[in-house]
Parts: sequence; structure tokens; C-alpha cells
Amino acid sequence: MNTRNQKRHIMEPELTNFLEILIALIAAGFAYIQHRRATSAIADTQQAQQKTEQVLSYFDATDDTVTVAPPEVQGRSYKMADSTKRWLTFDHSPVERESLLRQVAEAEAERLDTYTITVPAGWYDIEYGLIKGSGGSGKGTAV
Repeated sequence: MNTRNQKRHIMEPELTNFLEILIALIAAGFAYIQHRRATSAIADTQQAQQKTEQVLSYFDATDDTVTVAPPEVQGRSYKMADSTKRWLTFDHSPVERESLLRQVAEAEAERLDTYTITVPAGWYDIEYGLIKGSGGSGKGTAV
């Protein structure tokens, strides 16, 4: 063999070993990334299941373990629509209108789904932003 072929023959096993190690490192890197993604996906799935169970418990009338709306329940599910507020305050005095709207705003700020508001002319039971019931001596005097 000539000198050039001897060098190539000697370098080939070293180059082969280096390439095998490089490929093994790349494969290990991909395996690590896939493992992290799978672990993250499992954790995300478990967290989503817990959130779903909390929301379902909150709206389940027979389950009283969740009494405060979970953060996943958007405010609109217990906020009163403007049209309902107009109906609620219709034919009330300006003072009673202000009181009714203030009580609604306070209940919504506390994220209450069921509450009762009162004015001298009567009371209103509110559930999920809807008027569920009312009573009293009649509407106030409009001014």
C-alpha cells in the first residue's frame, strides 16, 4: 500500500466512529424532545380534564362542592344583559334605578350566579343574569 491509502485506511475507522457518535447524539436529542413534548401533552390533558370537571361541578345543581365560579367560566354567563337591566329598572324612581344597577354591578363583580336585590318597592331574585322571581309592593314611582 502506498502512504496515501494507508492514511485513508487508518482514518476510516476514526471517521466512522465519529459519525456513529454524532448520529447517536442527534437521535438522543430527538428522543429527548419527543419525550418532553409527550410529557407536556399529558400534563396539559390532565389539567384540561381537571378544569372541565370543575366547570361541570359548578353547573351541576346536585353538586354543591364548587360554590364559586371557576376562572374558566366567563363573566357573561352570570352577567345581566342590558335589555334585562332596562326591564329591571323600568318604572322605578331614579334613586331606585341607581340602587338596582349598583346591586347588580356589585354581584357581578363578585361573580355571583344567584343573588337577591332589593329596593323599597320590592325585591328581585337573579340567577345567571336573568330575573328569576320578584315581589313586593309594586314598582316605585317614576320621576
